Amino acid sequence: MAEAVIGALVGKLQELAMSEARAMVAVNEDIRSLRDKLMWMQAFLRDVEPRRRLQNDELIRVWLQQTRSAVFDSEDAVDQYILQVDLSRYPSWTRATLKFFASFTTQVRVRRNLSSRIKSINTRLEGIIANKDRYKIEDASAVSVVTWRPSADTFTSTEKMDKIVLPIVARQTQLDDLKKYLEAGTDTTRPEVIYVIGKSGVGKTKLVRNMYEEYWTKNHFDVQAWVSFAPNLSASNILKLIIQRLKEDNVTCSRGEARKNLKEELEKGKYLLVIDGEVSSTEWKSILNDLPDGMAGSKVVQITQTKPESSPSTLQPIELEDLNEDEATNLFLKTLFMKEKGKKYWKAVKEAVGKNHYGKDIFEITGGLPLAVVLLSGLLRTKEYPGEWEKVFDYLKNKAIQWKRLDSVLSMCFDDLPHDMKSCFLYFAALPVNTLIRARSLVCMWMAEGFLRPKDGKQMEKVGEQYLKELIARRLVNLAPMEYEASGDERVAVQTKVHDFLLHEAQEASFVEVHGGDDIPILSNARRLSLQNHRDKYAALANYLPKLRSILSNFEEEVEARKEEDQLGSEYLRVINLHGLEIGDTLPSDIGNVVHLQYLGITSCSLKQIPPSIGKLTGLQTLDVRDTEVTTLPEEFWKIQSLRHVFGFLVLPRRVGRLTQLQTLESIEPDQVHGWGRRTLEKMLHLQSLYIWKLPERNANALTAVCKLKYLMLLSIEGESITSNLFPLSNLPRLQEMRLKGVIVPPTLPESSGFYLPNLTKLSLEQTKVTKEFINKLGKLPFLATLALNHDSYEDKDHHLVFTSGFQSLKELVLDVALKKIEIGESVFPQLMVLEVFSYSDDICAVIHGNRYNIRKLIKANGVPIVVDILS
Repeated sequence: MAEAVIGALVGKLQELAMSEARAMVAVNEDIRSLRDKLMWMQAFLRDVEPRRRLQNDELIRVWLQQTRSAVFDSEDAVDQYILQVDLSRYPSWTRATLKFFASFTTQVRVRRNLSSRIKSINTRLEGIIANKDRYKIEDASAVSVVTWRPSADTFTSTEKMDKIVLPIVARQTQLDDLKKYLEAGTDTTRPEVIYVIGKSGVGKTKLVRNMYEEYWTKNHFDVQAWVSFAPNLSASNILKLIIQRLKEDNVTCSRGEARKNLKEELEKGKYLLVIDGEVSSTEWKSILNDLPDGMAGSKVVQITQTKPESSPSTLQPIELEDLNEDEATNLFLKTLFMKEKGKKYWKAVKEAVGKNHYGKDIFEITGGLPLAVVLLSGLLRTKEYPGEWEKVFDYLKNKAIQWKRLDSVLSMCFDDLPHDMKSCFLYFAALPVNTLIRARSLVCMWMAEGFLRPKDGKQMEKVGEQYLKELIARRLVNLAPMEYEASGDERVAVQTKVHDFLLHEAQEASFVEVHGGDDIPILSNARRLSLQNHRDKYAALANYLPKLRSILSNFEEEVEARKEEDQLGSEYLRVINLHGLEIGDTLPSDIGNVVHLQYLGITSCSLKQIPPSIGKLTGLQTLDVRDTEVTTLPEEFWKIQSLRHVFGFLVLPRRVGRLTQLQTLESIEPDQVHGWGRRTLEKMLHLQSLYIWKLPERNANALTAVCKLKYLMLLSIEGESITSNLFPLSNLPRLQEMRLKGVIVPPTLPESSGFYLPNLTKLSLEQTKVTKEFINKLGKLPFLATLALNHDSYEDKDHHLVFTSGFQSLKELVLDVALKKIEIGESVFPQLMVLEVFSYSDDICAVIHGNRYNIRKLIKANGVPIVVDILS
């Protein structure tokens, strides 16, 4: 693990060496020497780590600890230097220049101090390297049977992140039982409880999620909610999570109010609740008592390892067990390549697996545990067949004798990761277990931590997205189902057993300190602190934490609020991510002194104001104030040129600075007094994701500036009216996804003008009131793959919707509008795979031209086949 810690420091030293090239040659040479030593040690450590696991050698363990300590001291020296010398903190260049000359001797002294510290660390590293030879660490490790070589680089996946969906194997009986339980009617208004049980890693969540996402399930139940949470969460907080899912809103209320809100939501019809998490018997009884009566047939599904001792359910639990050898082999093969490399590889590998009896090896290594099987397939997809496969099998079979099977597979999967990806994966240890994390926020935190560097011409965000996609493809990270959400809305998580493994690795490497209580012990050397308190959101941070780089929290809501005055005492903080931790109405003005800060996230709390001192954070990349009461930011904030991502329902002023690095604005509204000018968005040259809401009609013309954002990939607009000039005028060659909510006004250009959005793949309309002429123009978009016509998006006096031509690339179509007749032309939708119709009329019918069997098979309203007329 030490080699992963080195990675970020090597990049920082490289940047420092370049910046010091002219300032002081001596410092530069020392820095380069340190960087070179660390790069060499990083390569050596990559081979040592697997040997340490297999042999459990105390000499190697001590050597790794000494190396980590030297690396941390190096990072302290560099960060202290940057803190003292960095003149970019001063917003005025004249003031910076005066400050520099006034303290020239100080600058020289600081550089000499850095040089002295770096030389000392270099000498120390030389001693550590010498100890390797003195105690024959490398020779002693060589006797270990390490038959495989870790991956040298990332495996480039061509699949989109939302297309990586793992199959279900050998669970048809359980799926049928679950569907039977869900469909069954009841004579009581009390919800019926269904238990899905089995040990961790056996596939319980996957099974229930598969049924939960089925179209018939959505049609069968009027209300649905799924909640996942860490163990030992209180009943009141679980109820609030359910309300949040039902209302799609952040909820802060007392337990009595929670019951009232829950009753209001669940009385709307027959409901389905899925509770995914371990709950004590007492809390589970409390949850069931608080659930209101609903329509007959309402269900509650609990995913748990064991059924509670006293349960009101009369249904036999659905229990999942390990797979047998044939089933494990089948799962391995189905998850190995999937859609990425095509089925032509699958057939050849299947024959080879049978010929070489690999199925026996797979079962011996995994014990038939589905999680272990899937992880093994994710590992082997990066290895050459058959030579490297056999080496992996030999190593794991030898290791499985000494270790638990799952631990063996997990440790090998981790050791196989490229070093610059290990820190990214390990970061999940600092995040709450069994909780979905926003993928984009995660990448932003990786970036702030220094884990990501531009690579092969790609920006840091693209590199982070590639790393995350690789972790998903290796089956180490799970991607939540997305349906029709836009890119950037993806949620990810790691399985509970994987999280346990990462937590052990992270604590052994001093990567992060995780604490669940409200009293934090003395951690003077802690570099990352994760507070996972799910009951009391007021953590006591009274202890001095001088070396802290990151602090993360996950606290559940409580009504009472009190202001915290705790000072962390660290000038080196790069990441502050506080979810649900009350810090008062206003962020302390001292935040401006944390000059290294690059990620600031304060979410799900009662924060109302950000102080002007935030303008001093000239390296800030990401601000996230979602689910708070912050609506406006100080003028100084909008002048921070390093900004890359801003999240929160915020007012964007008419005048902003030169935000040329800004990539994400989510979600913004115009200044109610001054509105936006044509130049408000003009200098955001690299903006890629733009979410606009509460757009007043008088300010709609400001959207013409959007057409100049040539890097824009996602555009979401919600307002009183939206000009359709966006379509024909657009010079948005990279735009892939668009969501519009609000009346689309007629164009000021000639009606004959077409739409020019050459790479648009997803379009969602709501309350747009477009006509059939508009729909016909959409049919000419060459790569449109997903079209959702939501509530009130289409207007026709006869309630007819006719698709005459076009839509040659469309694969998914959602019609949630009032229709009586749907007509589909002979050449329309040649690639359609999903068609969902939500009908508001009992006599809806369809007319299909030509022998379109695929359309006839798909077309249903609320899950029921529609009366279809075939016209040849």
